[in-house]
Amino acid sequence: MRSKVIVILAVVCLVAVGVYAALLNEGQPLPERYIQHEKAQHIEDLSAEDQAAASSTSTDPETFASHLPAISIDTGGQEIPGGPIYDENGKYLADENSVMIPSLAPDGSETIAANVKVFDNGQGANRLSNQADLESDCRIRIRGNSSRRYDKKNYLLTLVKEDGTDNDQELLGMDKCETWVLHGPGIDKSLIRNYLAYNIAGQYMDKFVPEIRFFELFIDGQYKGLYAAVESIKVEEGRLQVNPTDENTVATSYVVSIDEKSQSATTLSTFLNYTLRVGTYLDVVYPNEELLTEERREWINNDISAWEKSLFSYDYDTSDYGYWTTLDVSSFVDMYILNEFAINDDFGAYSTYLYKDLRGKVTLGPPWDYDNTFDNYQLETPVDEFYIVERAWYYMLFKDEEFCERTISRYRSLRQGVLSEDYLNTFIDETIDYLDAAIDRNWVVWGYTFQEDNHLKPEERQPASFEEAISDLKSFIHDRGAWLDQYIENLRQYSHESAVKKFNH
Repeated sequence: MRSKVIVILAVVCLVAVGVYAALLNEGQPLPERYIQHEKAQHIEDLSAEDQAAASSTSTDPETFASHLPAISIDTGGQEIPGGPIYDENGKYLADENSVMIPSLAPDGSETIAANVKVFDNGQGANRLSNQADLESDCRIRIRGNSSRRYDKKNYLLTLVKEDGTDNDQELLGMDKCETWVLHGPGIDKSLIRNYLAYNIAGQYMDKFVPEIRFFELFIDGQYKGLYAAVESIKVEEGRLQVNPTDENTVATSYVVSIDEKSQSATTLSTFLNYTLRVGTYLDVVYPNEELLTEERREWINNDISAWEKSLFSYDYDTSDYGYWTTLDVSSFVDMYILNEFAINDDFGAYSTYLYKDLRGKVTLGPPWDYDNTFDNYQLETPVDEFYIVERAWYYMLFKDEEFCERTISRYRSLRQGVLSEDYLNTFIDETIDYLDAAIDRNWVVWGYTFQEDNHLKPEERQPASFEEAISDLKSFIHDRGAWLDQYIENLRQYSHESAVKKFNH
């Protein structure tokens, strides 16, 4: 009898675990993800000699040692293009839309040729005197929007062969590709917001979320600090996977981003743009410019406008024309929760991606650019508000009761797992523990920004130290989570009859 009870209890436990897993990821198995601080070597894994060297705050390339990977880029003394151009008054040049005009290489190119070496042996301290684990020619430029003006730059790195063609290579254990983003957390004084956001999202979203790895960067022998290598958003094996463009047809899979203030050959003016519901343009990321004929660009423009118009129509929630027939609803729910929780004020206006496989539905994502989140936006974002409910497509989605209920249920489930305060705080603590002396070396170079950086307004929001930056991040997570826990059901007000009666009748 006793053994029978044990068996029954065991079955009940297994069922409970299965139900919890289904709730956590809406029936999908959690995607496998390599999280660097959980898998990579820590400083205590090194020999005593290597530990002593890697614990030093020396940034001299001759004596530098780290348990983290290191990347060294040699430009031959060239200035890397893509930064701001300043006039005699110290004001950067901009176009009629106040968009910064980036500098170019002397030959007019956006990039320069350079050489890159990657040191990532995984079995001891990484030194620039070691044999490189990867060496390649490359092209490099400064990337970003407003971040181009910051002292600590972000770079776009493209690996190339001697003949200039793409050189697909693994980088820091990530899938082969030729194009990589080298993210320098400058305005993010915690150093870890992007690392936190991508890895949290990657544990509950069943779509592509960029992989990210910390490393320390040298350019022309000068230490540039703690950086993160991030997978760029490309249609390629191991990244975004959609059916490729057929040169013989106009219809195509596509990837677009909301980011552009001015029109160009790759921008779109869709329904939400010309009805003034969004103030920035959609920019075609895929197909690339070589495949993006004017006819194909117009087809993408019309396709997006068609489902946007349908979403904003009277029958947006009917069985024949409901938004779920066109949109991958789970991606819209998951992206909403991430961006609402972190208060990503740029979401829906900048750095926002969506894509459509020609044989599939419109998918929102991948997530991108979380430097300004978790209360690091230039203007204060109080924790006691909903921010994303009326952005772009969500204005209509939240008019539907089922979408509201699905979002509320998903949020509640995630708060029991990867969005719980305990999990997030542990994740932060373990990441800091992993980075160890690399944090101190970073502030040897960039410590002055605690006093000179006026990114946050009012100025008293600006952290005075790394410890204060981490404390601010944790405080925000606590306060934001507590408010959403109490008021998440209030999302129902946006689908209440009184809110939509006028619209529908």
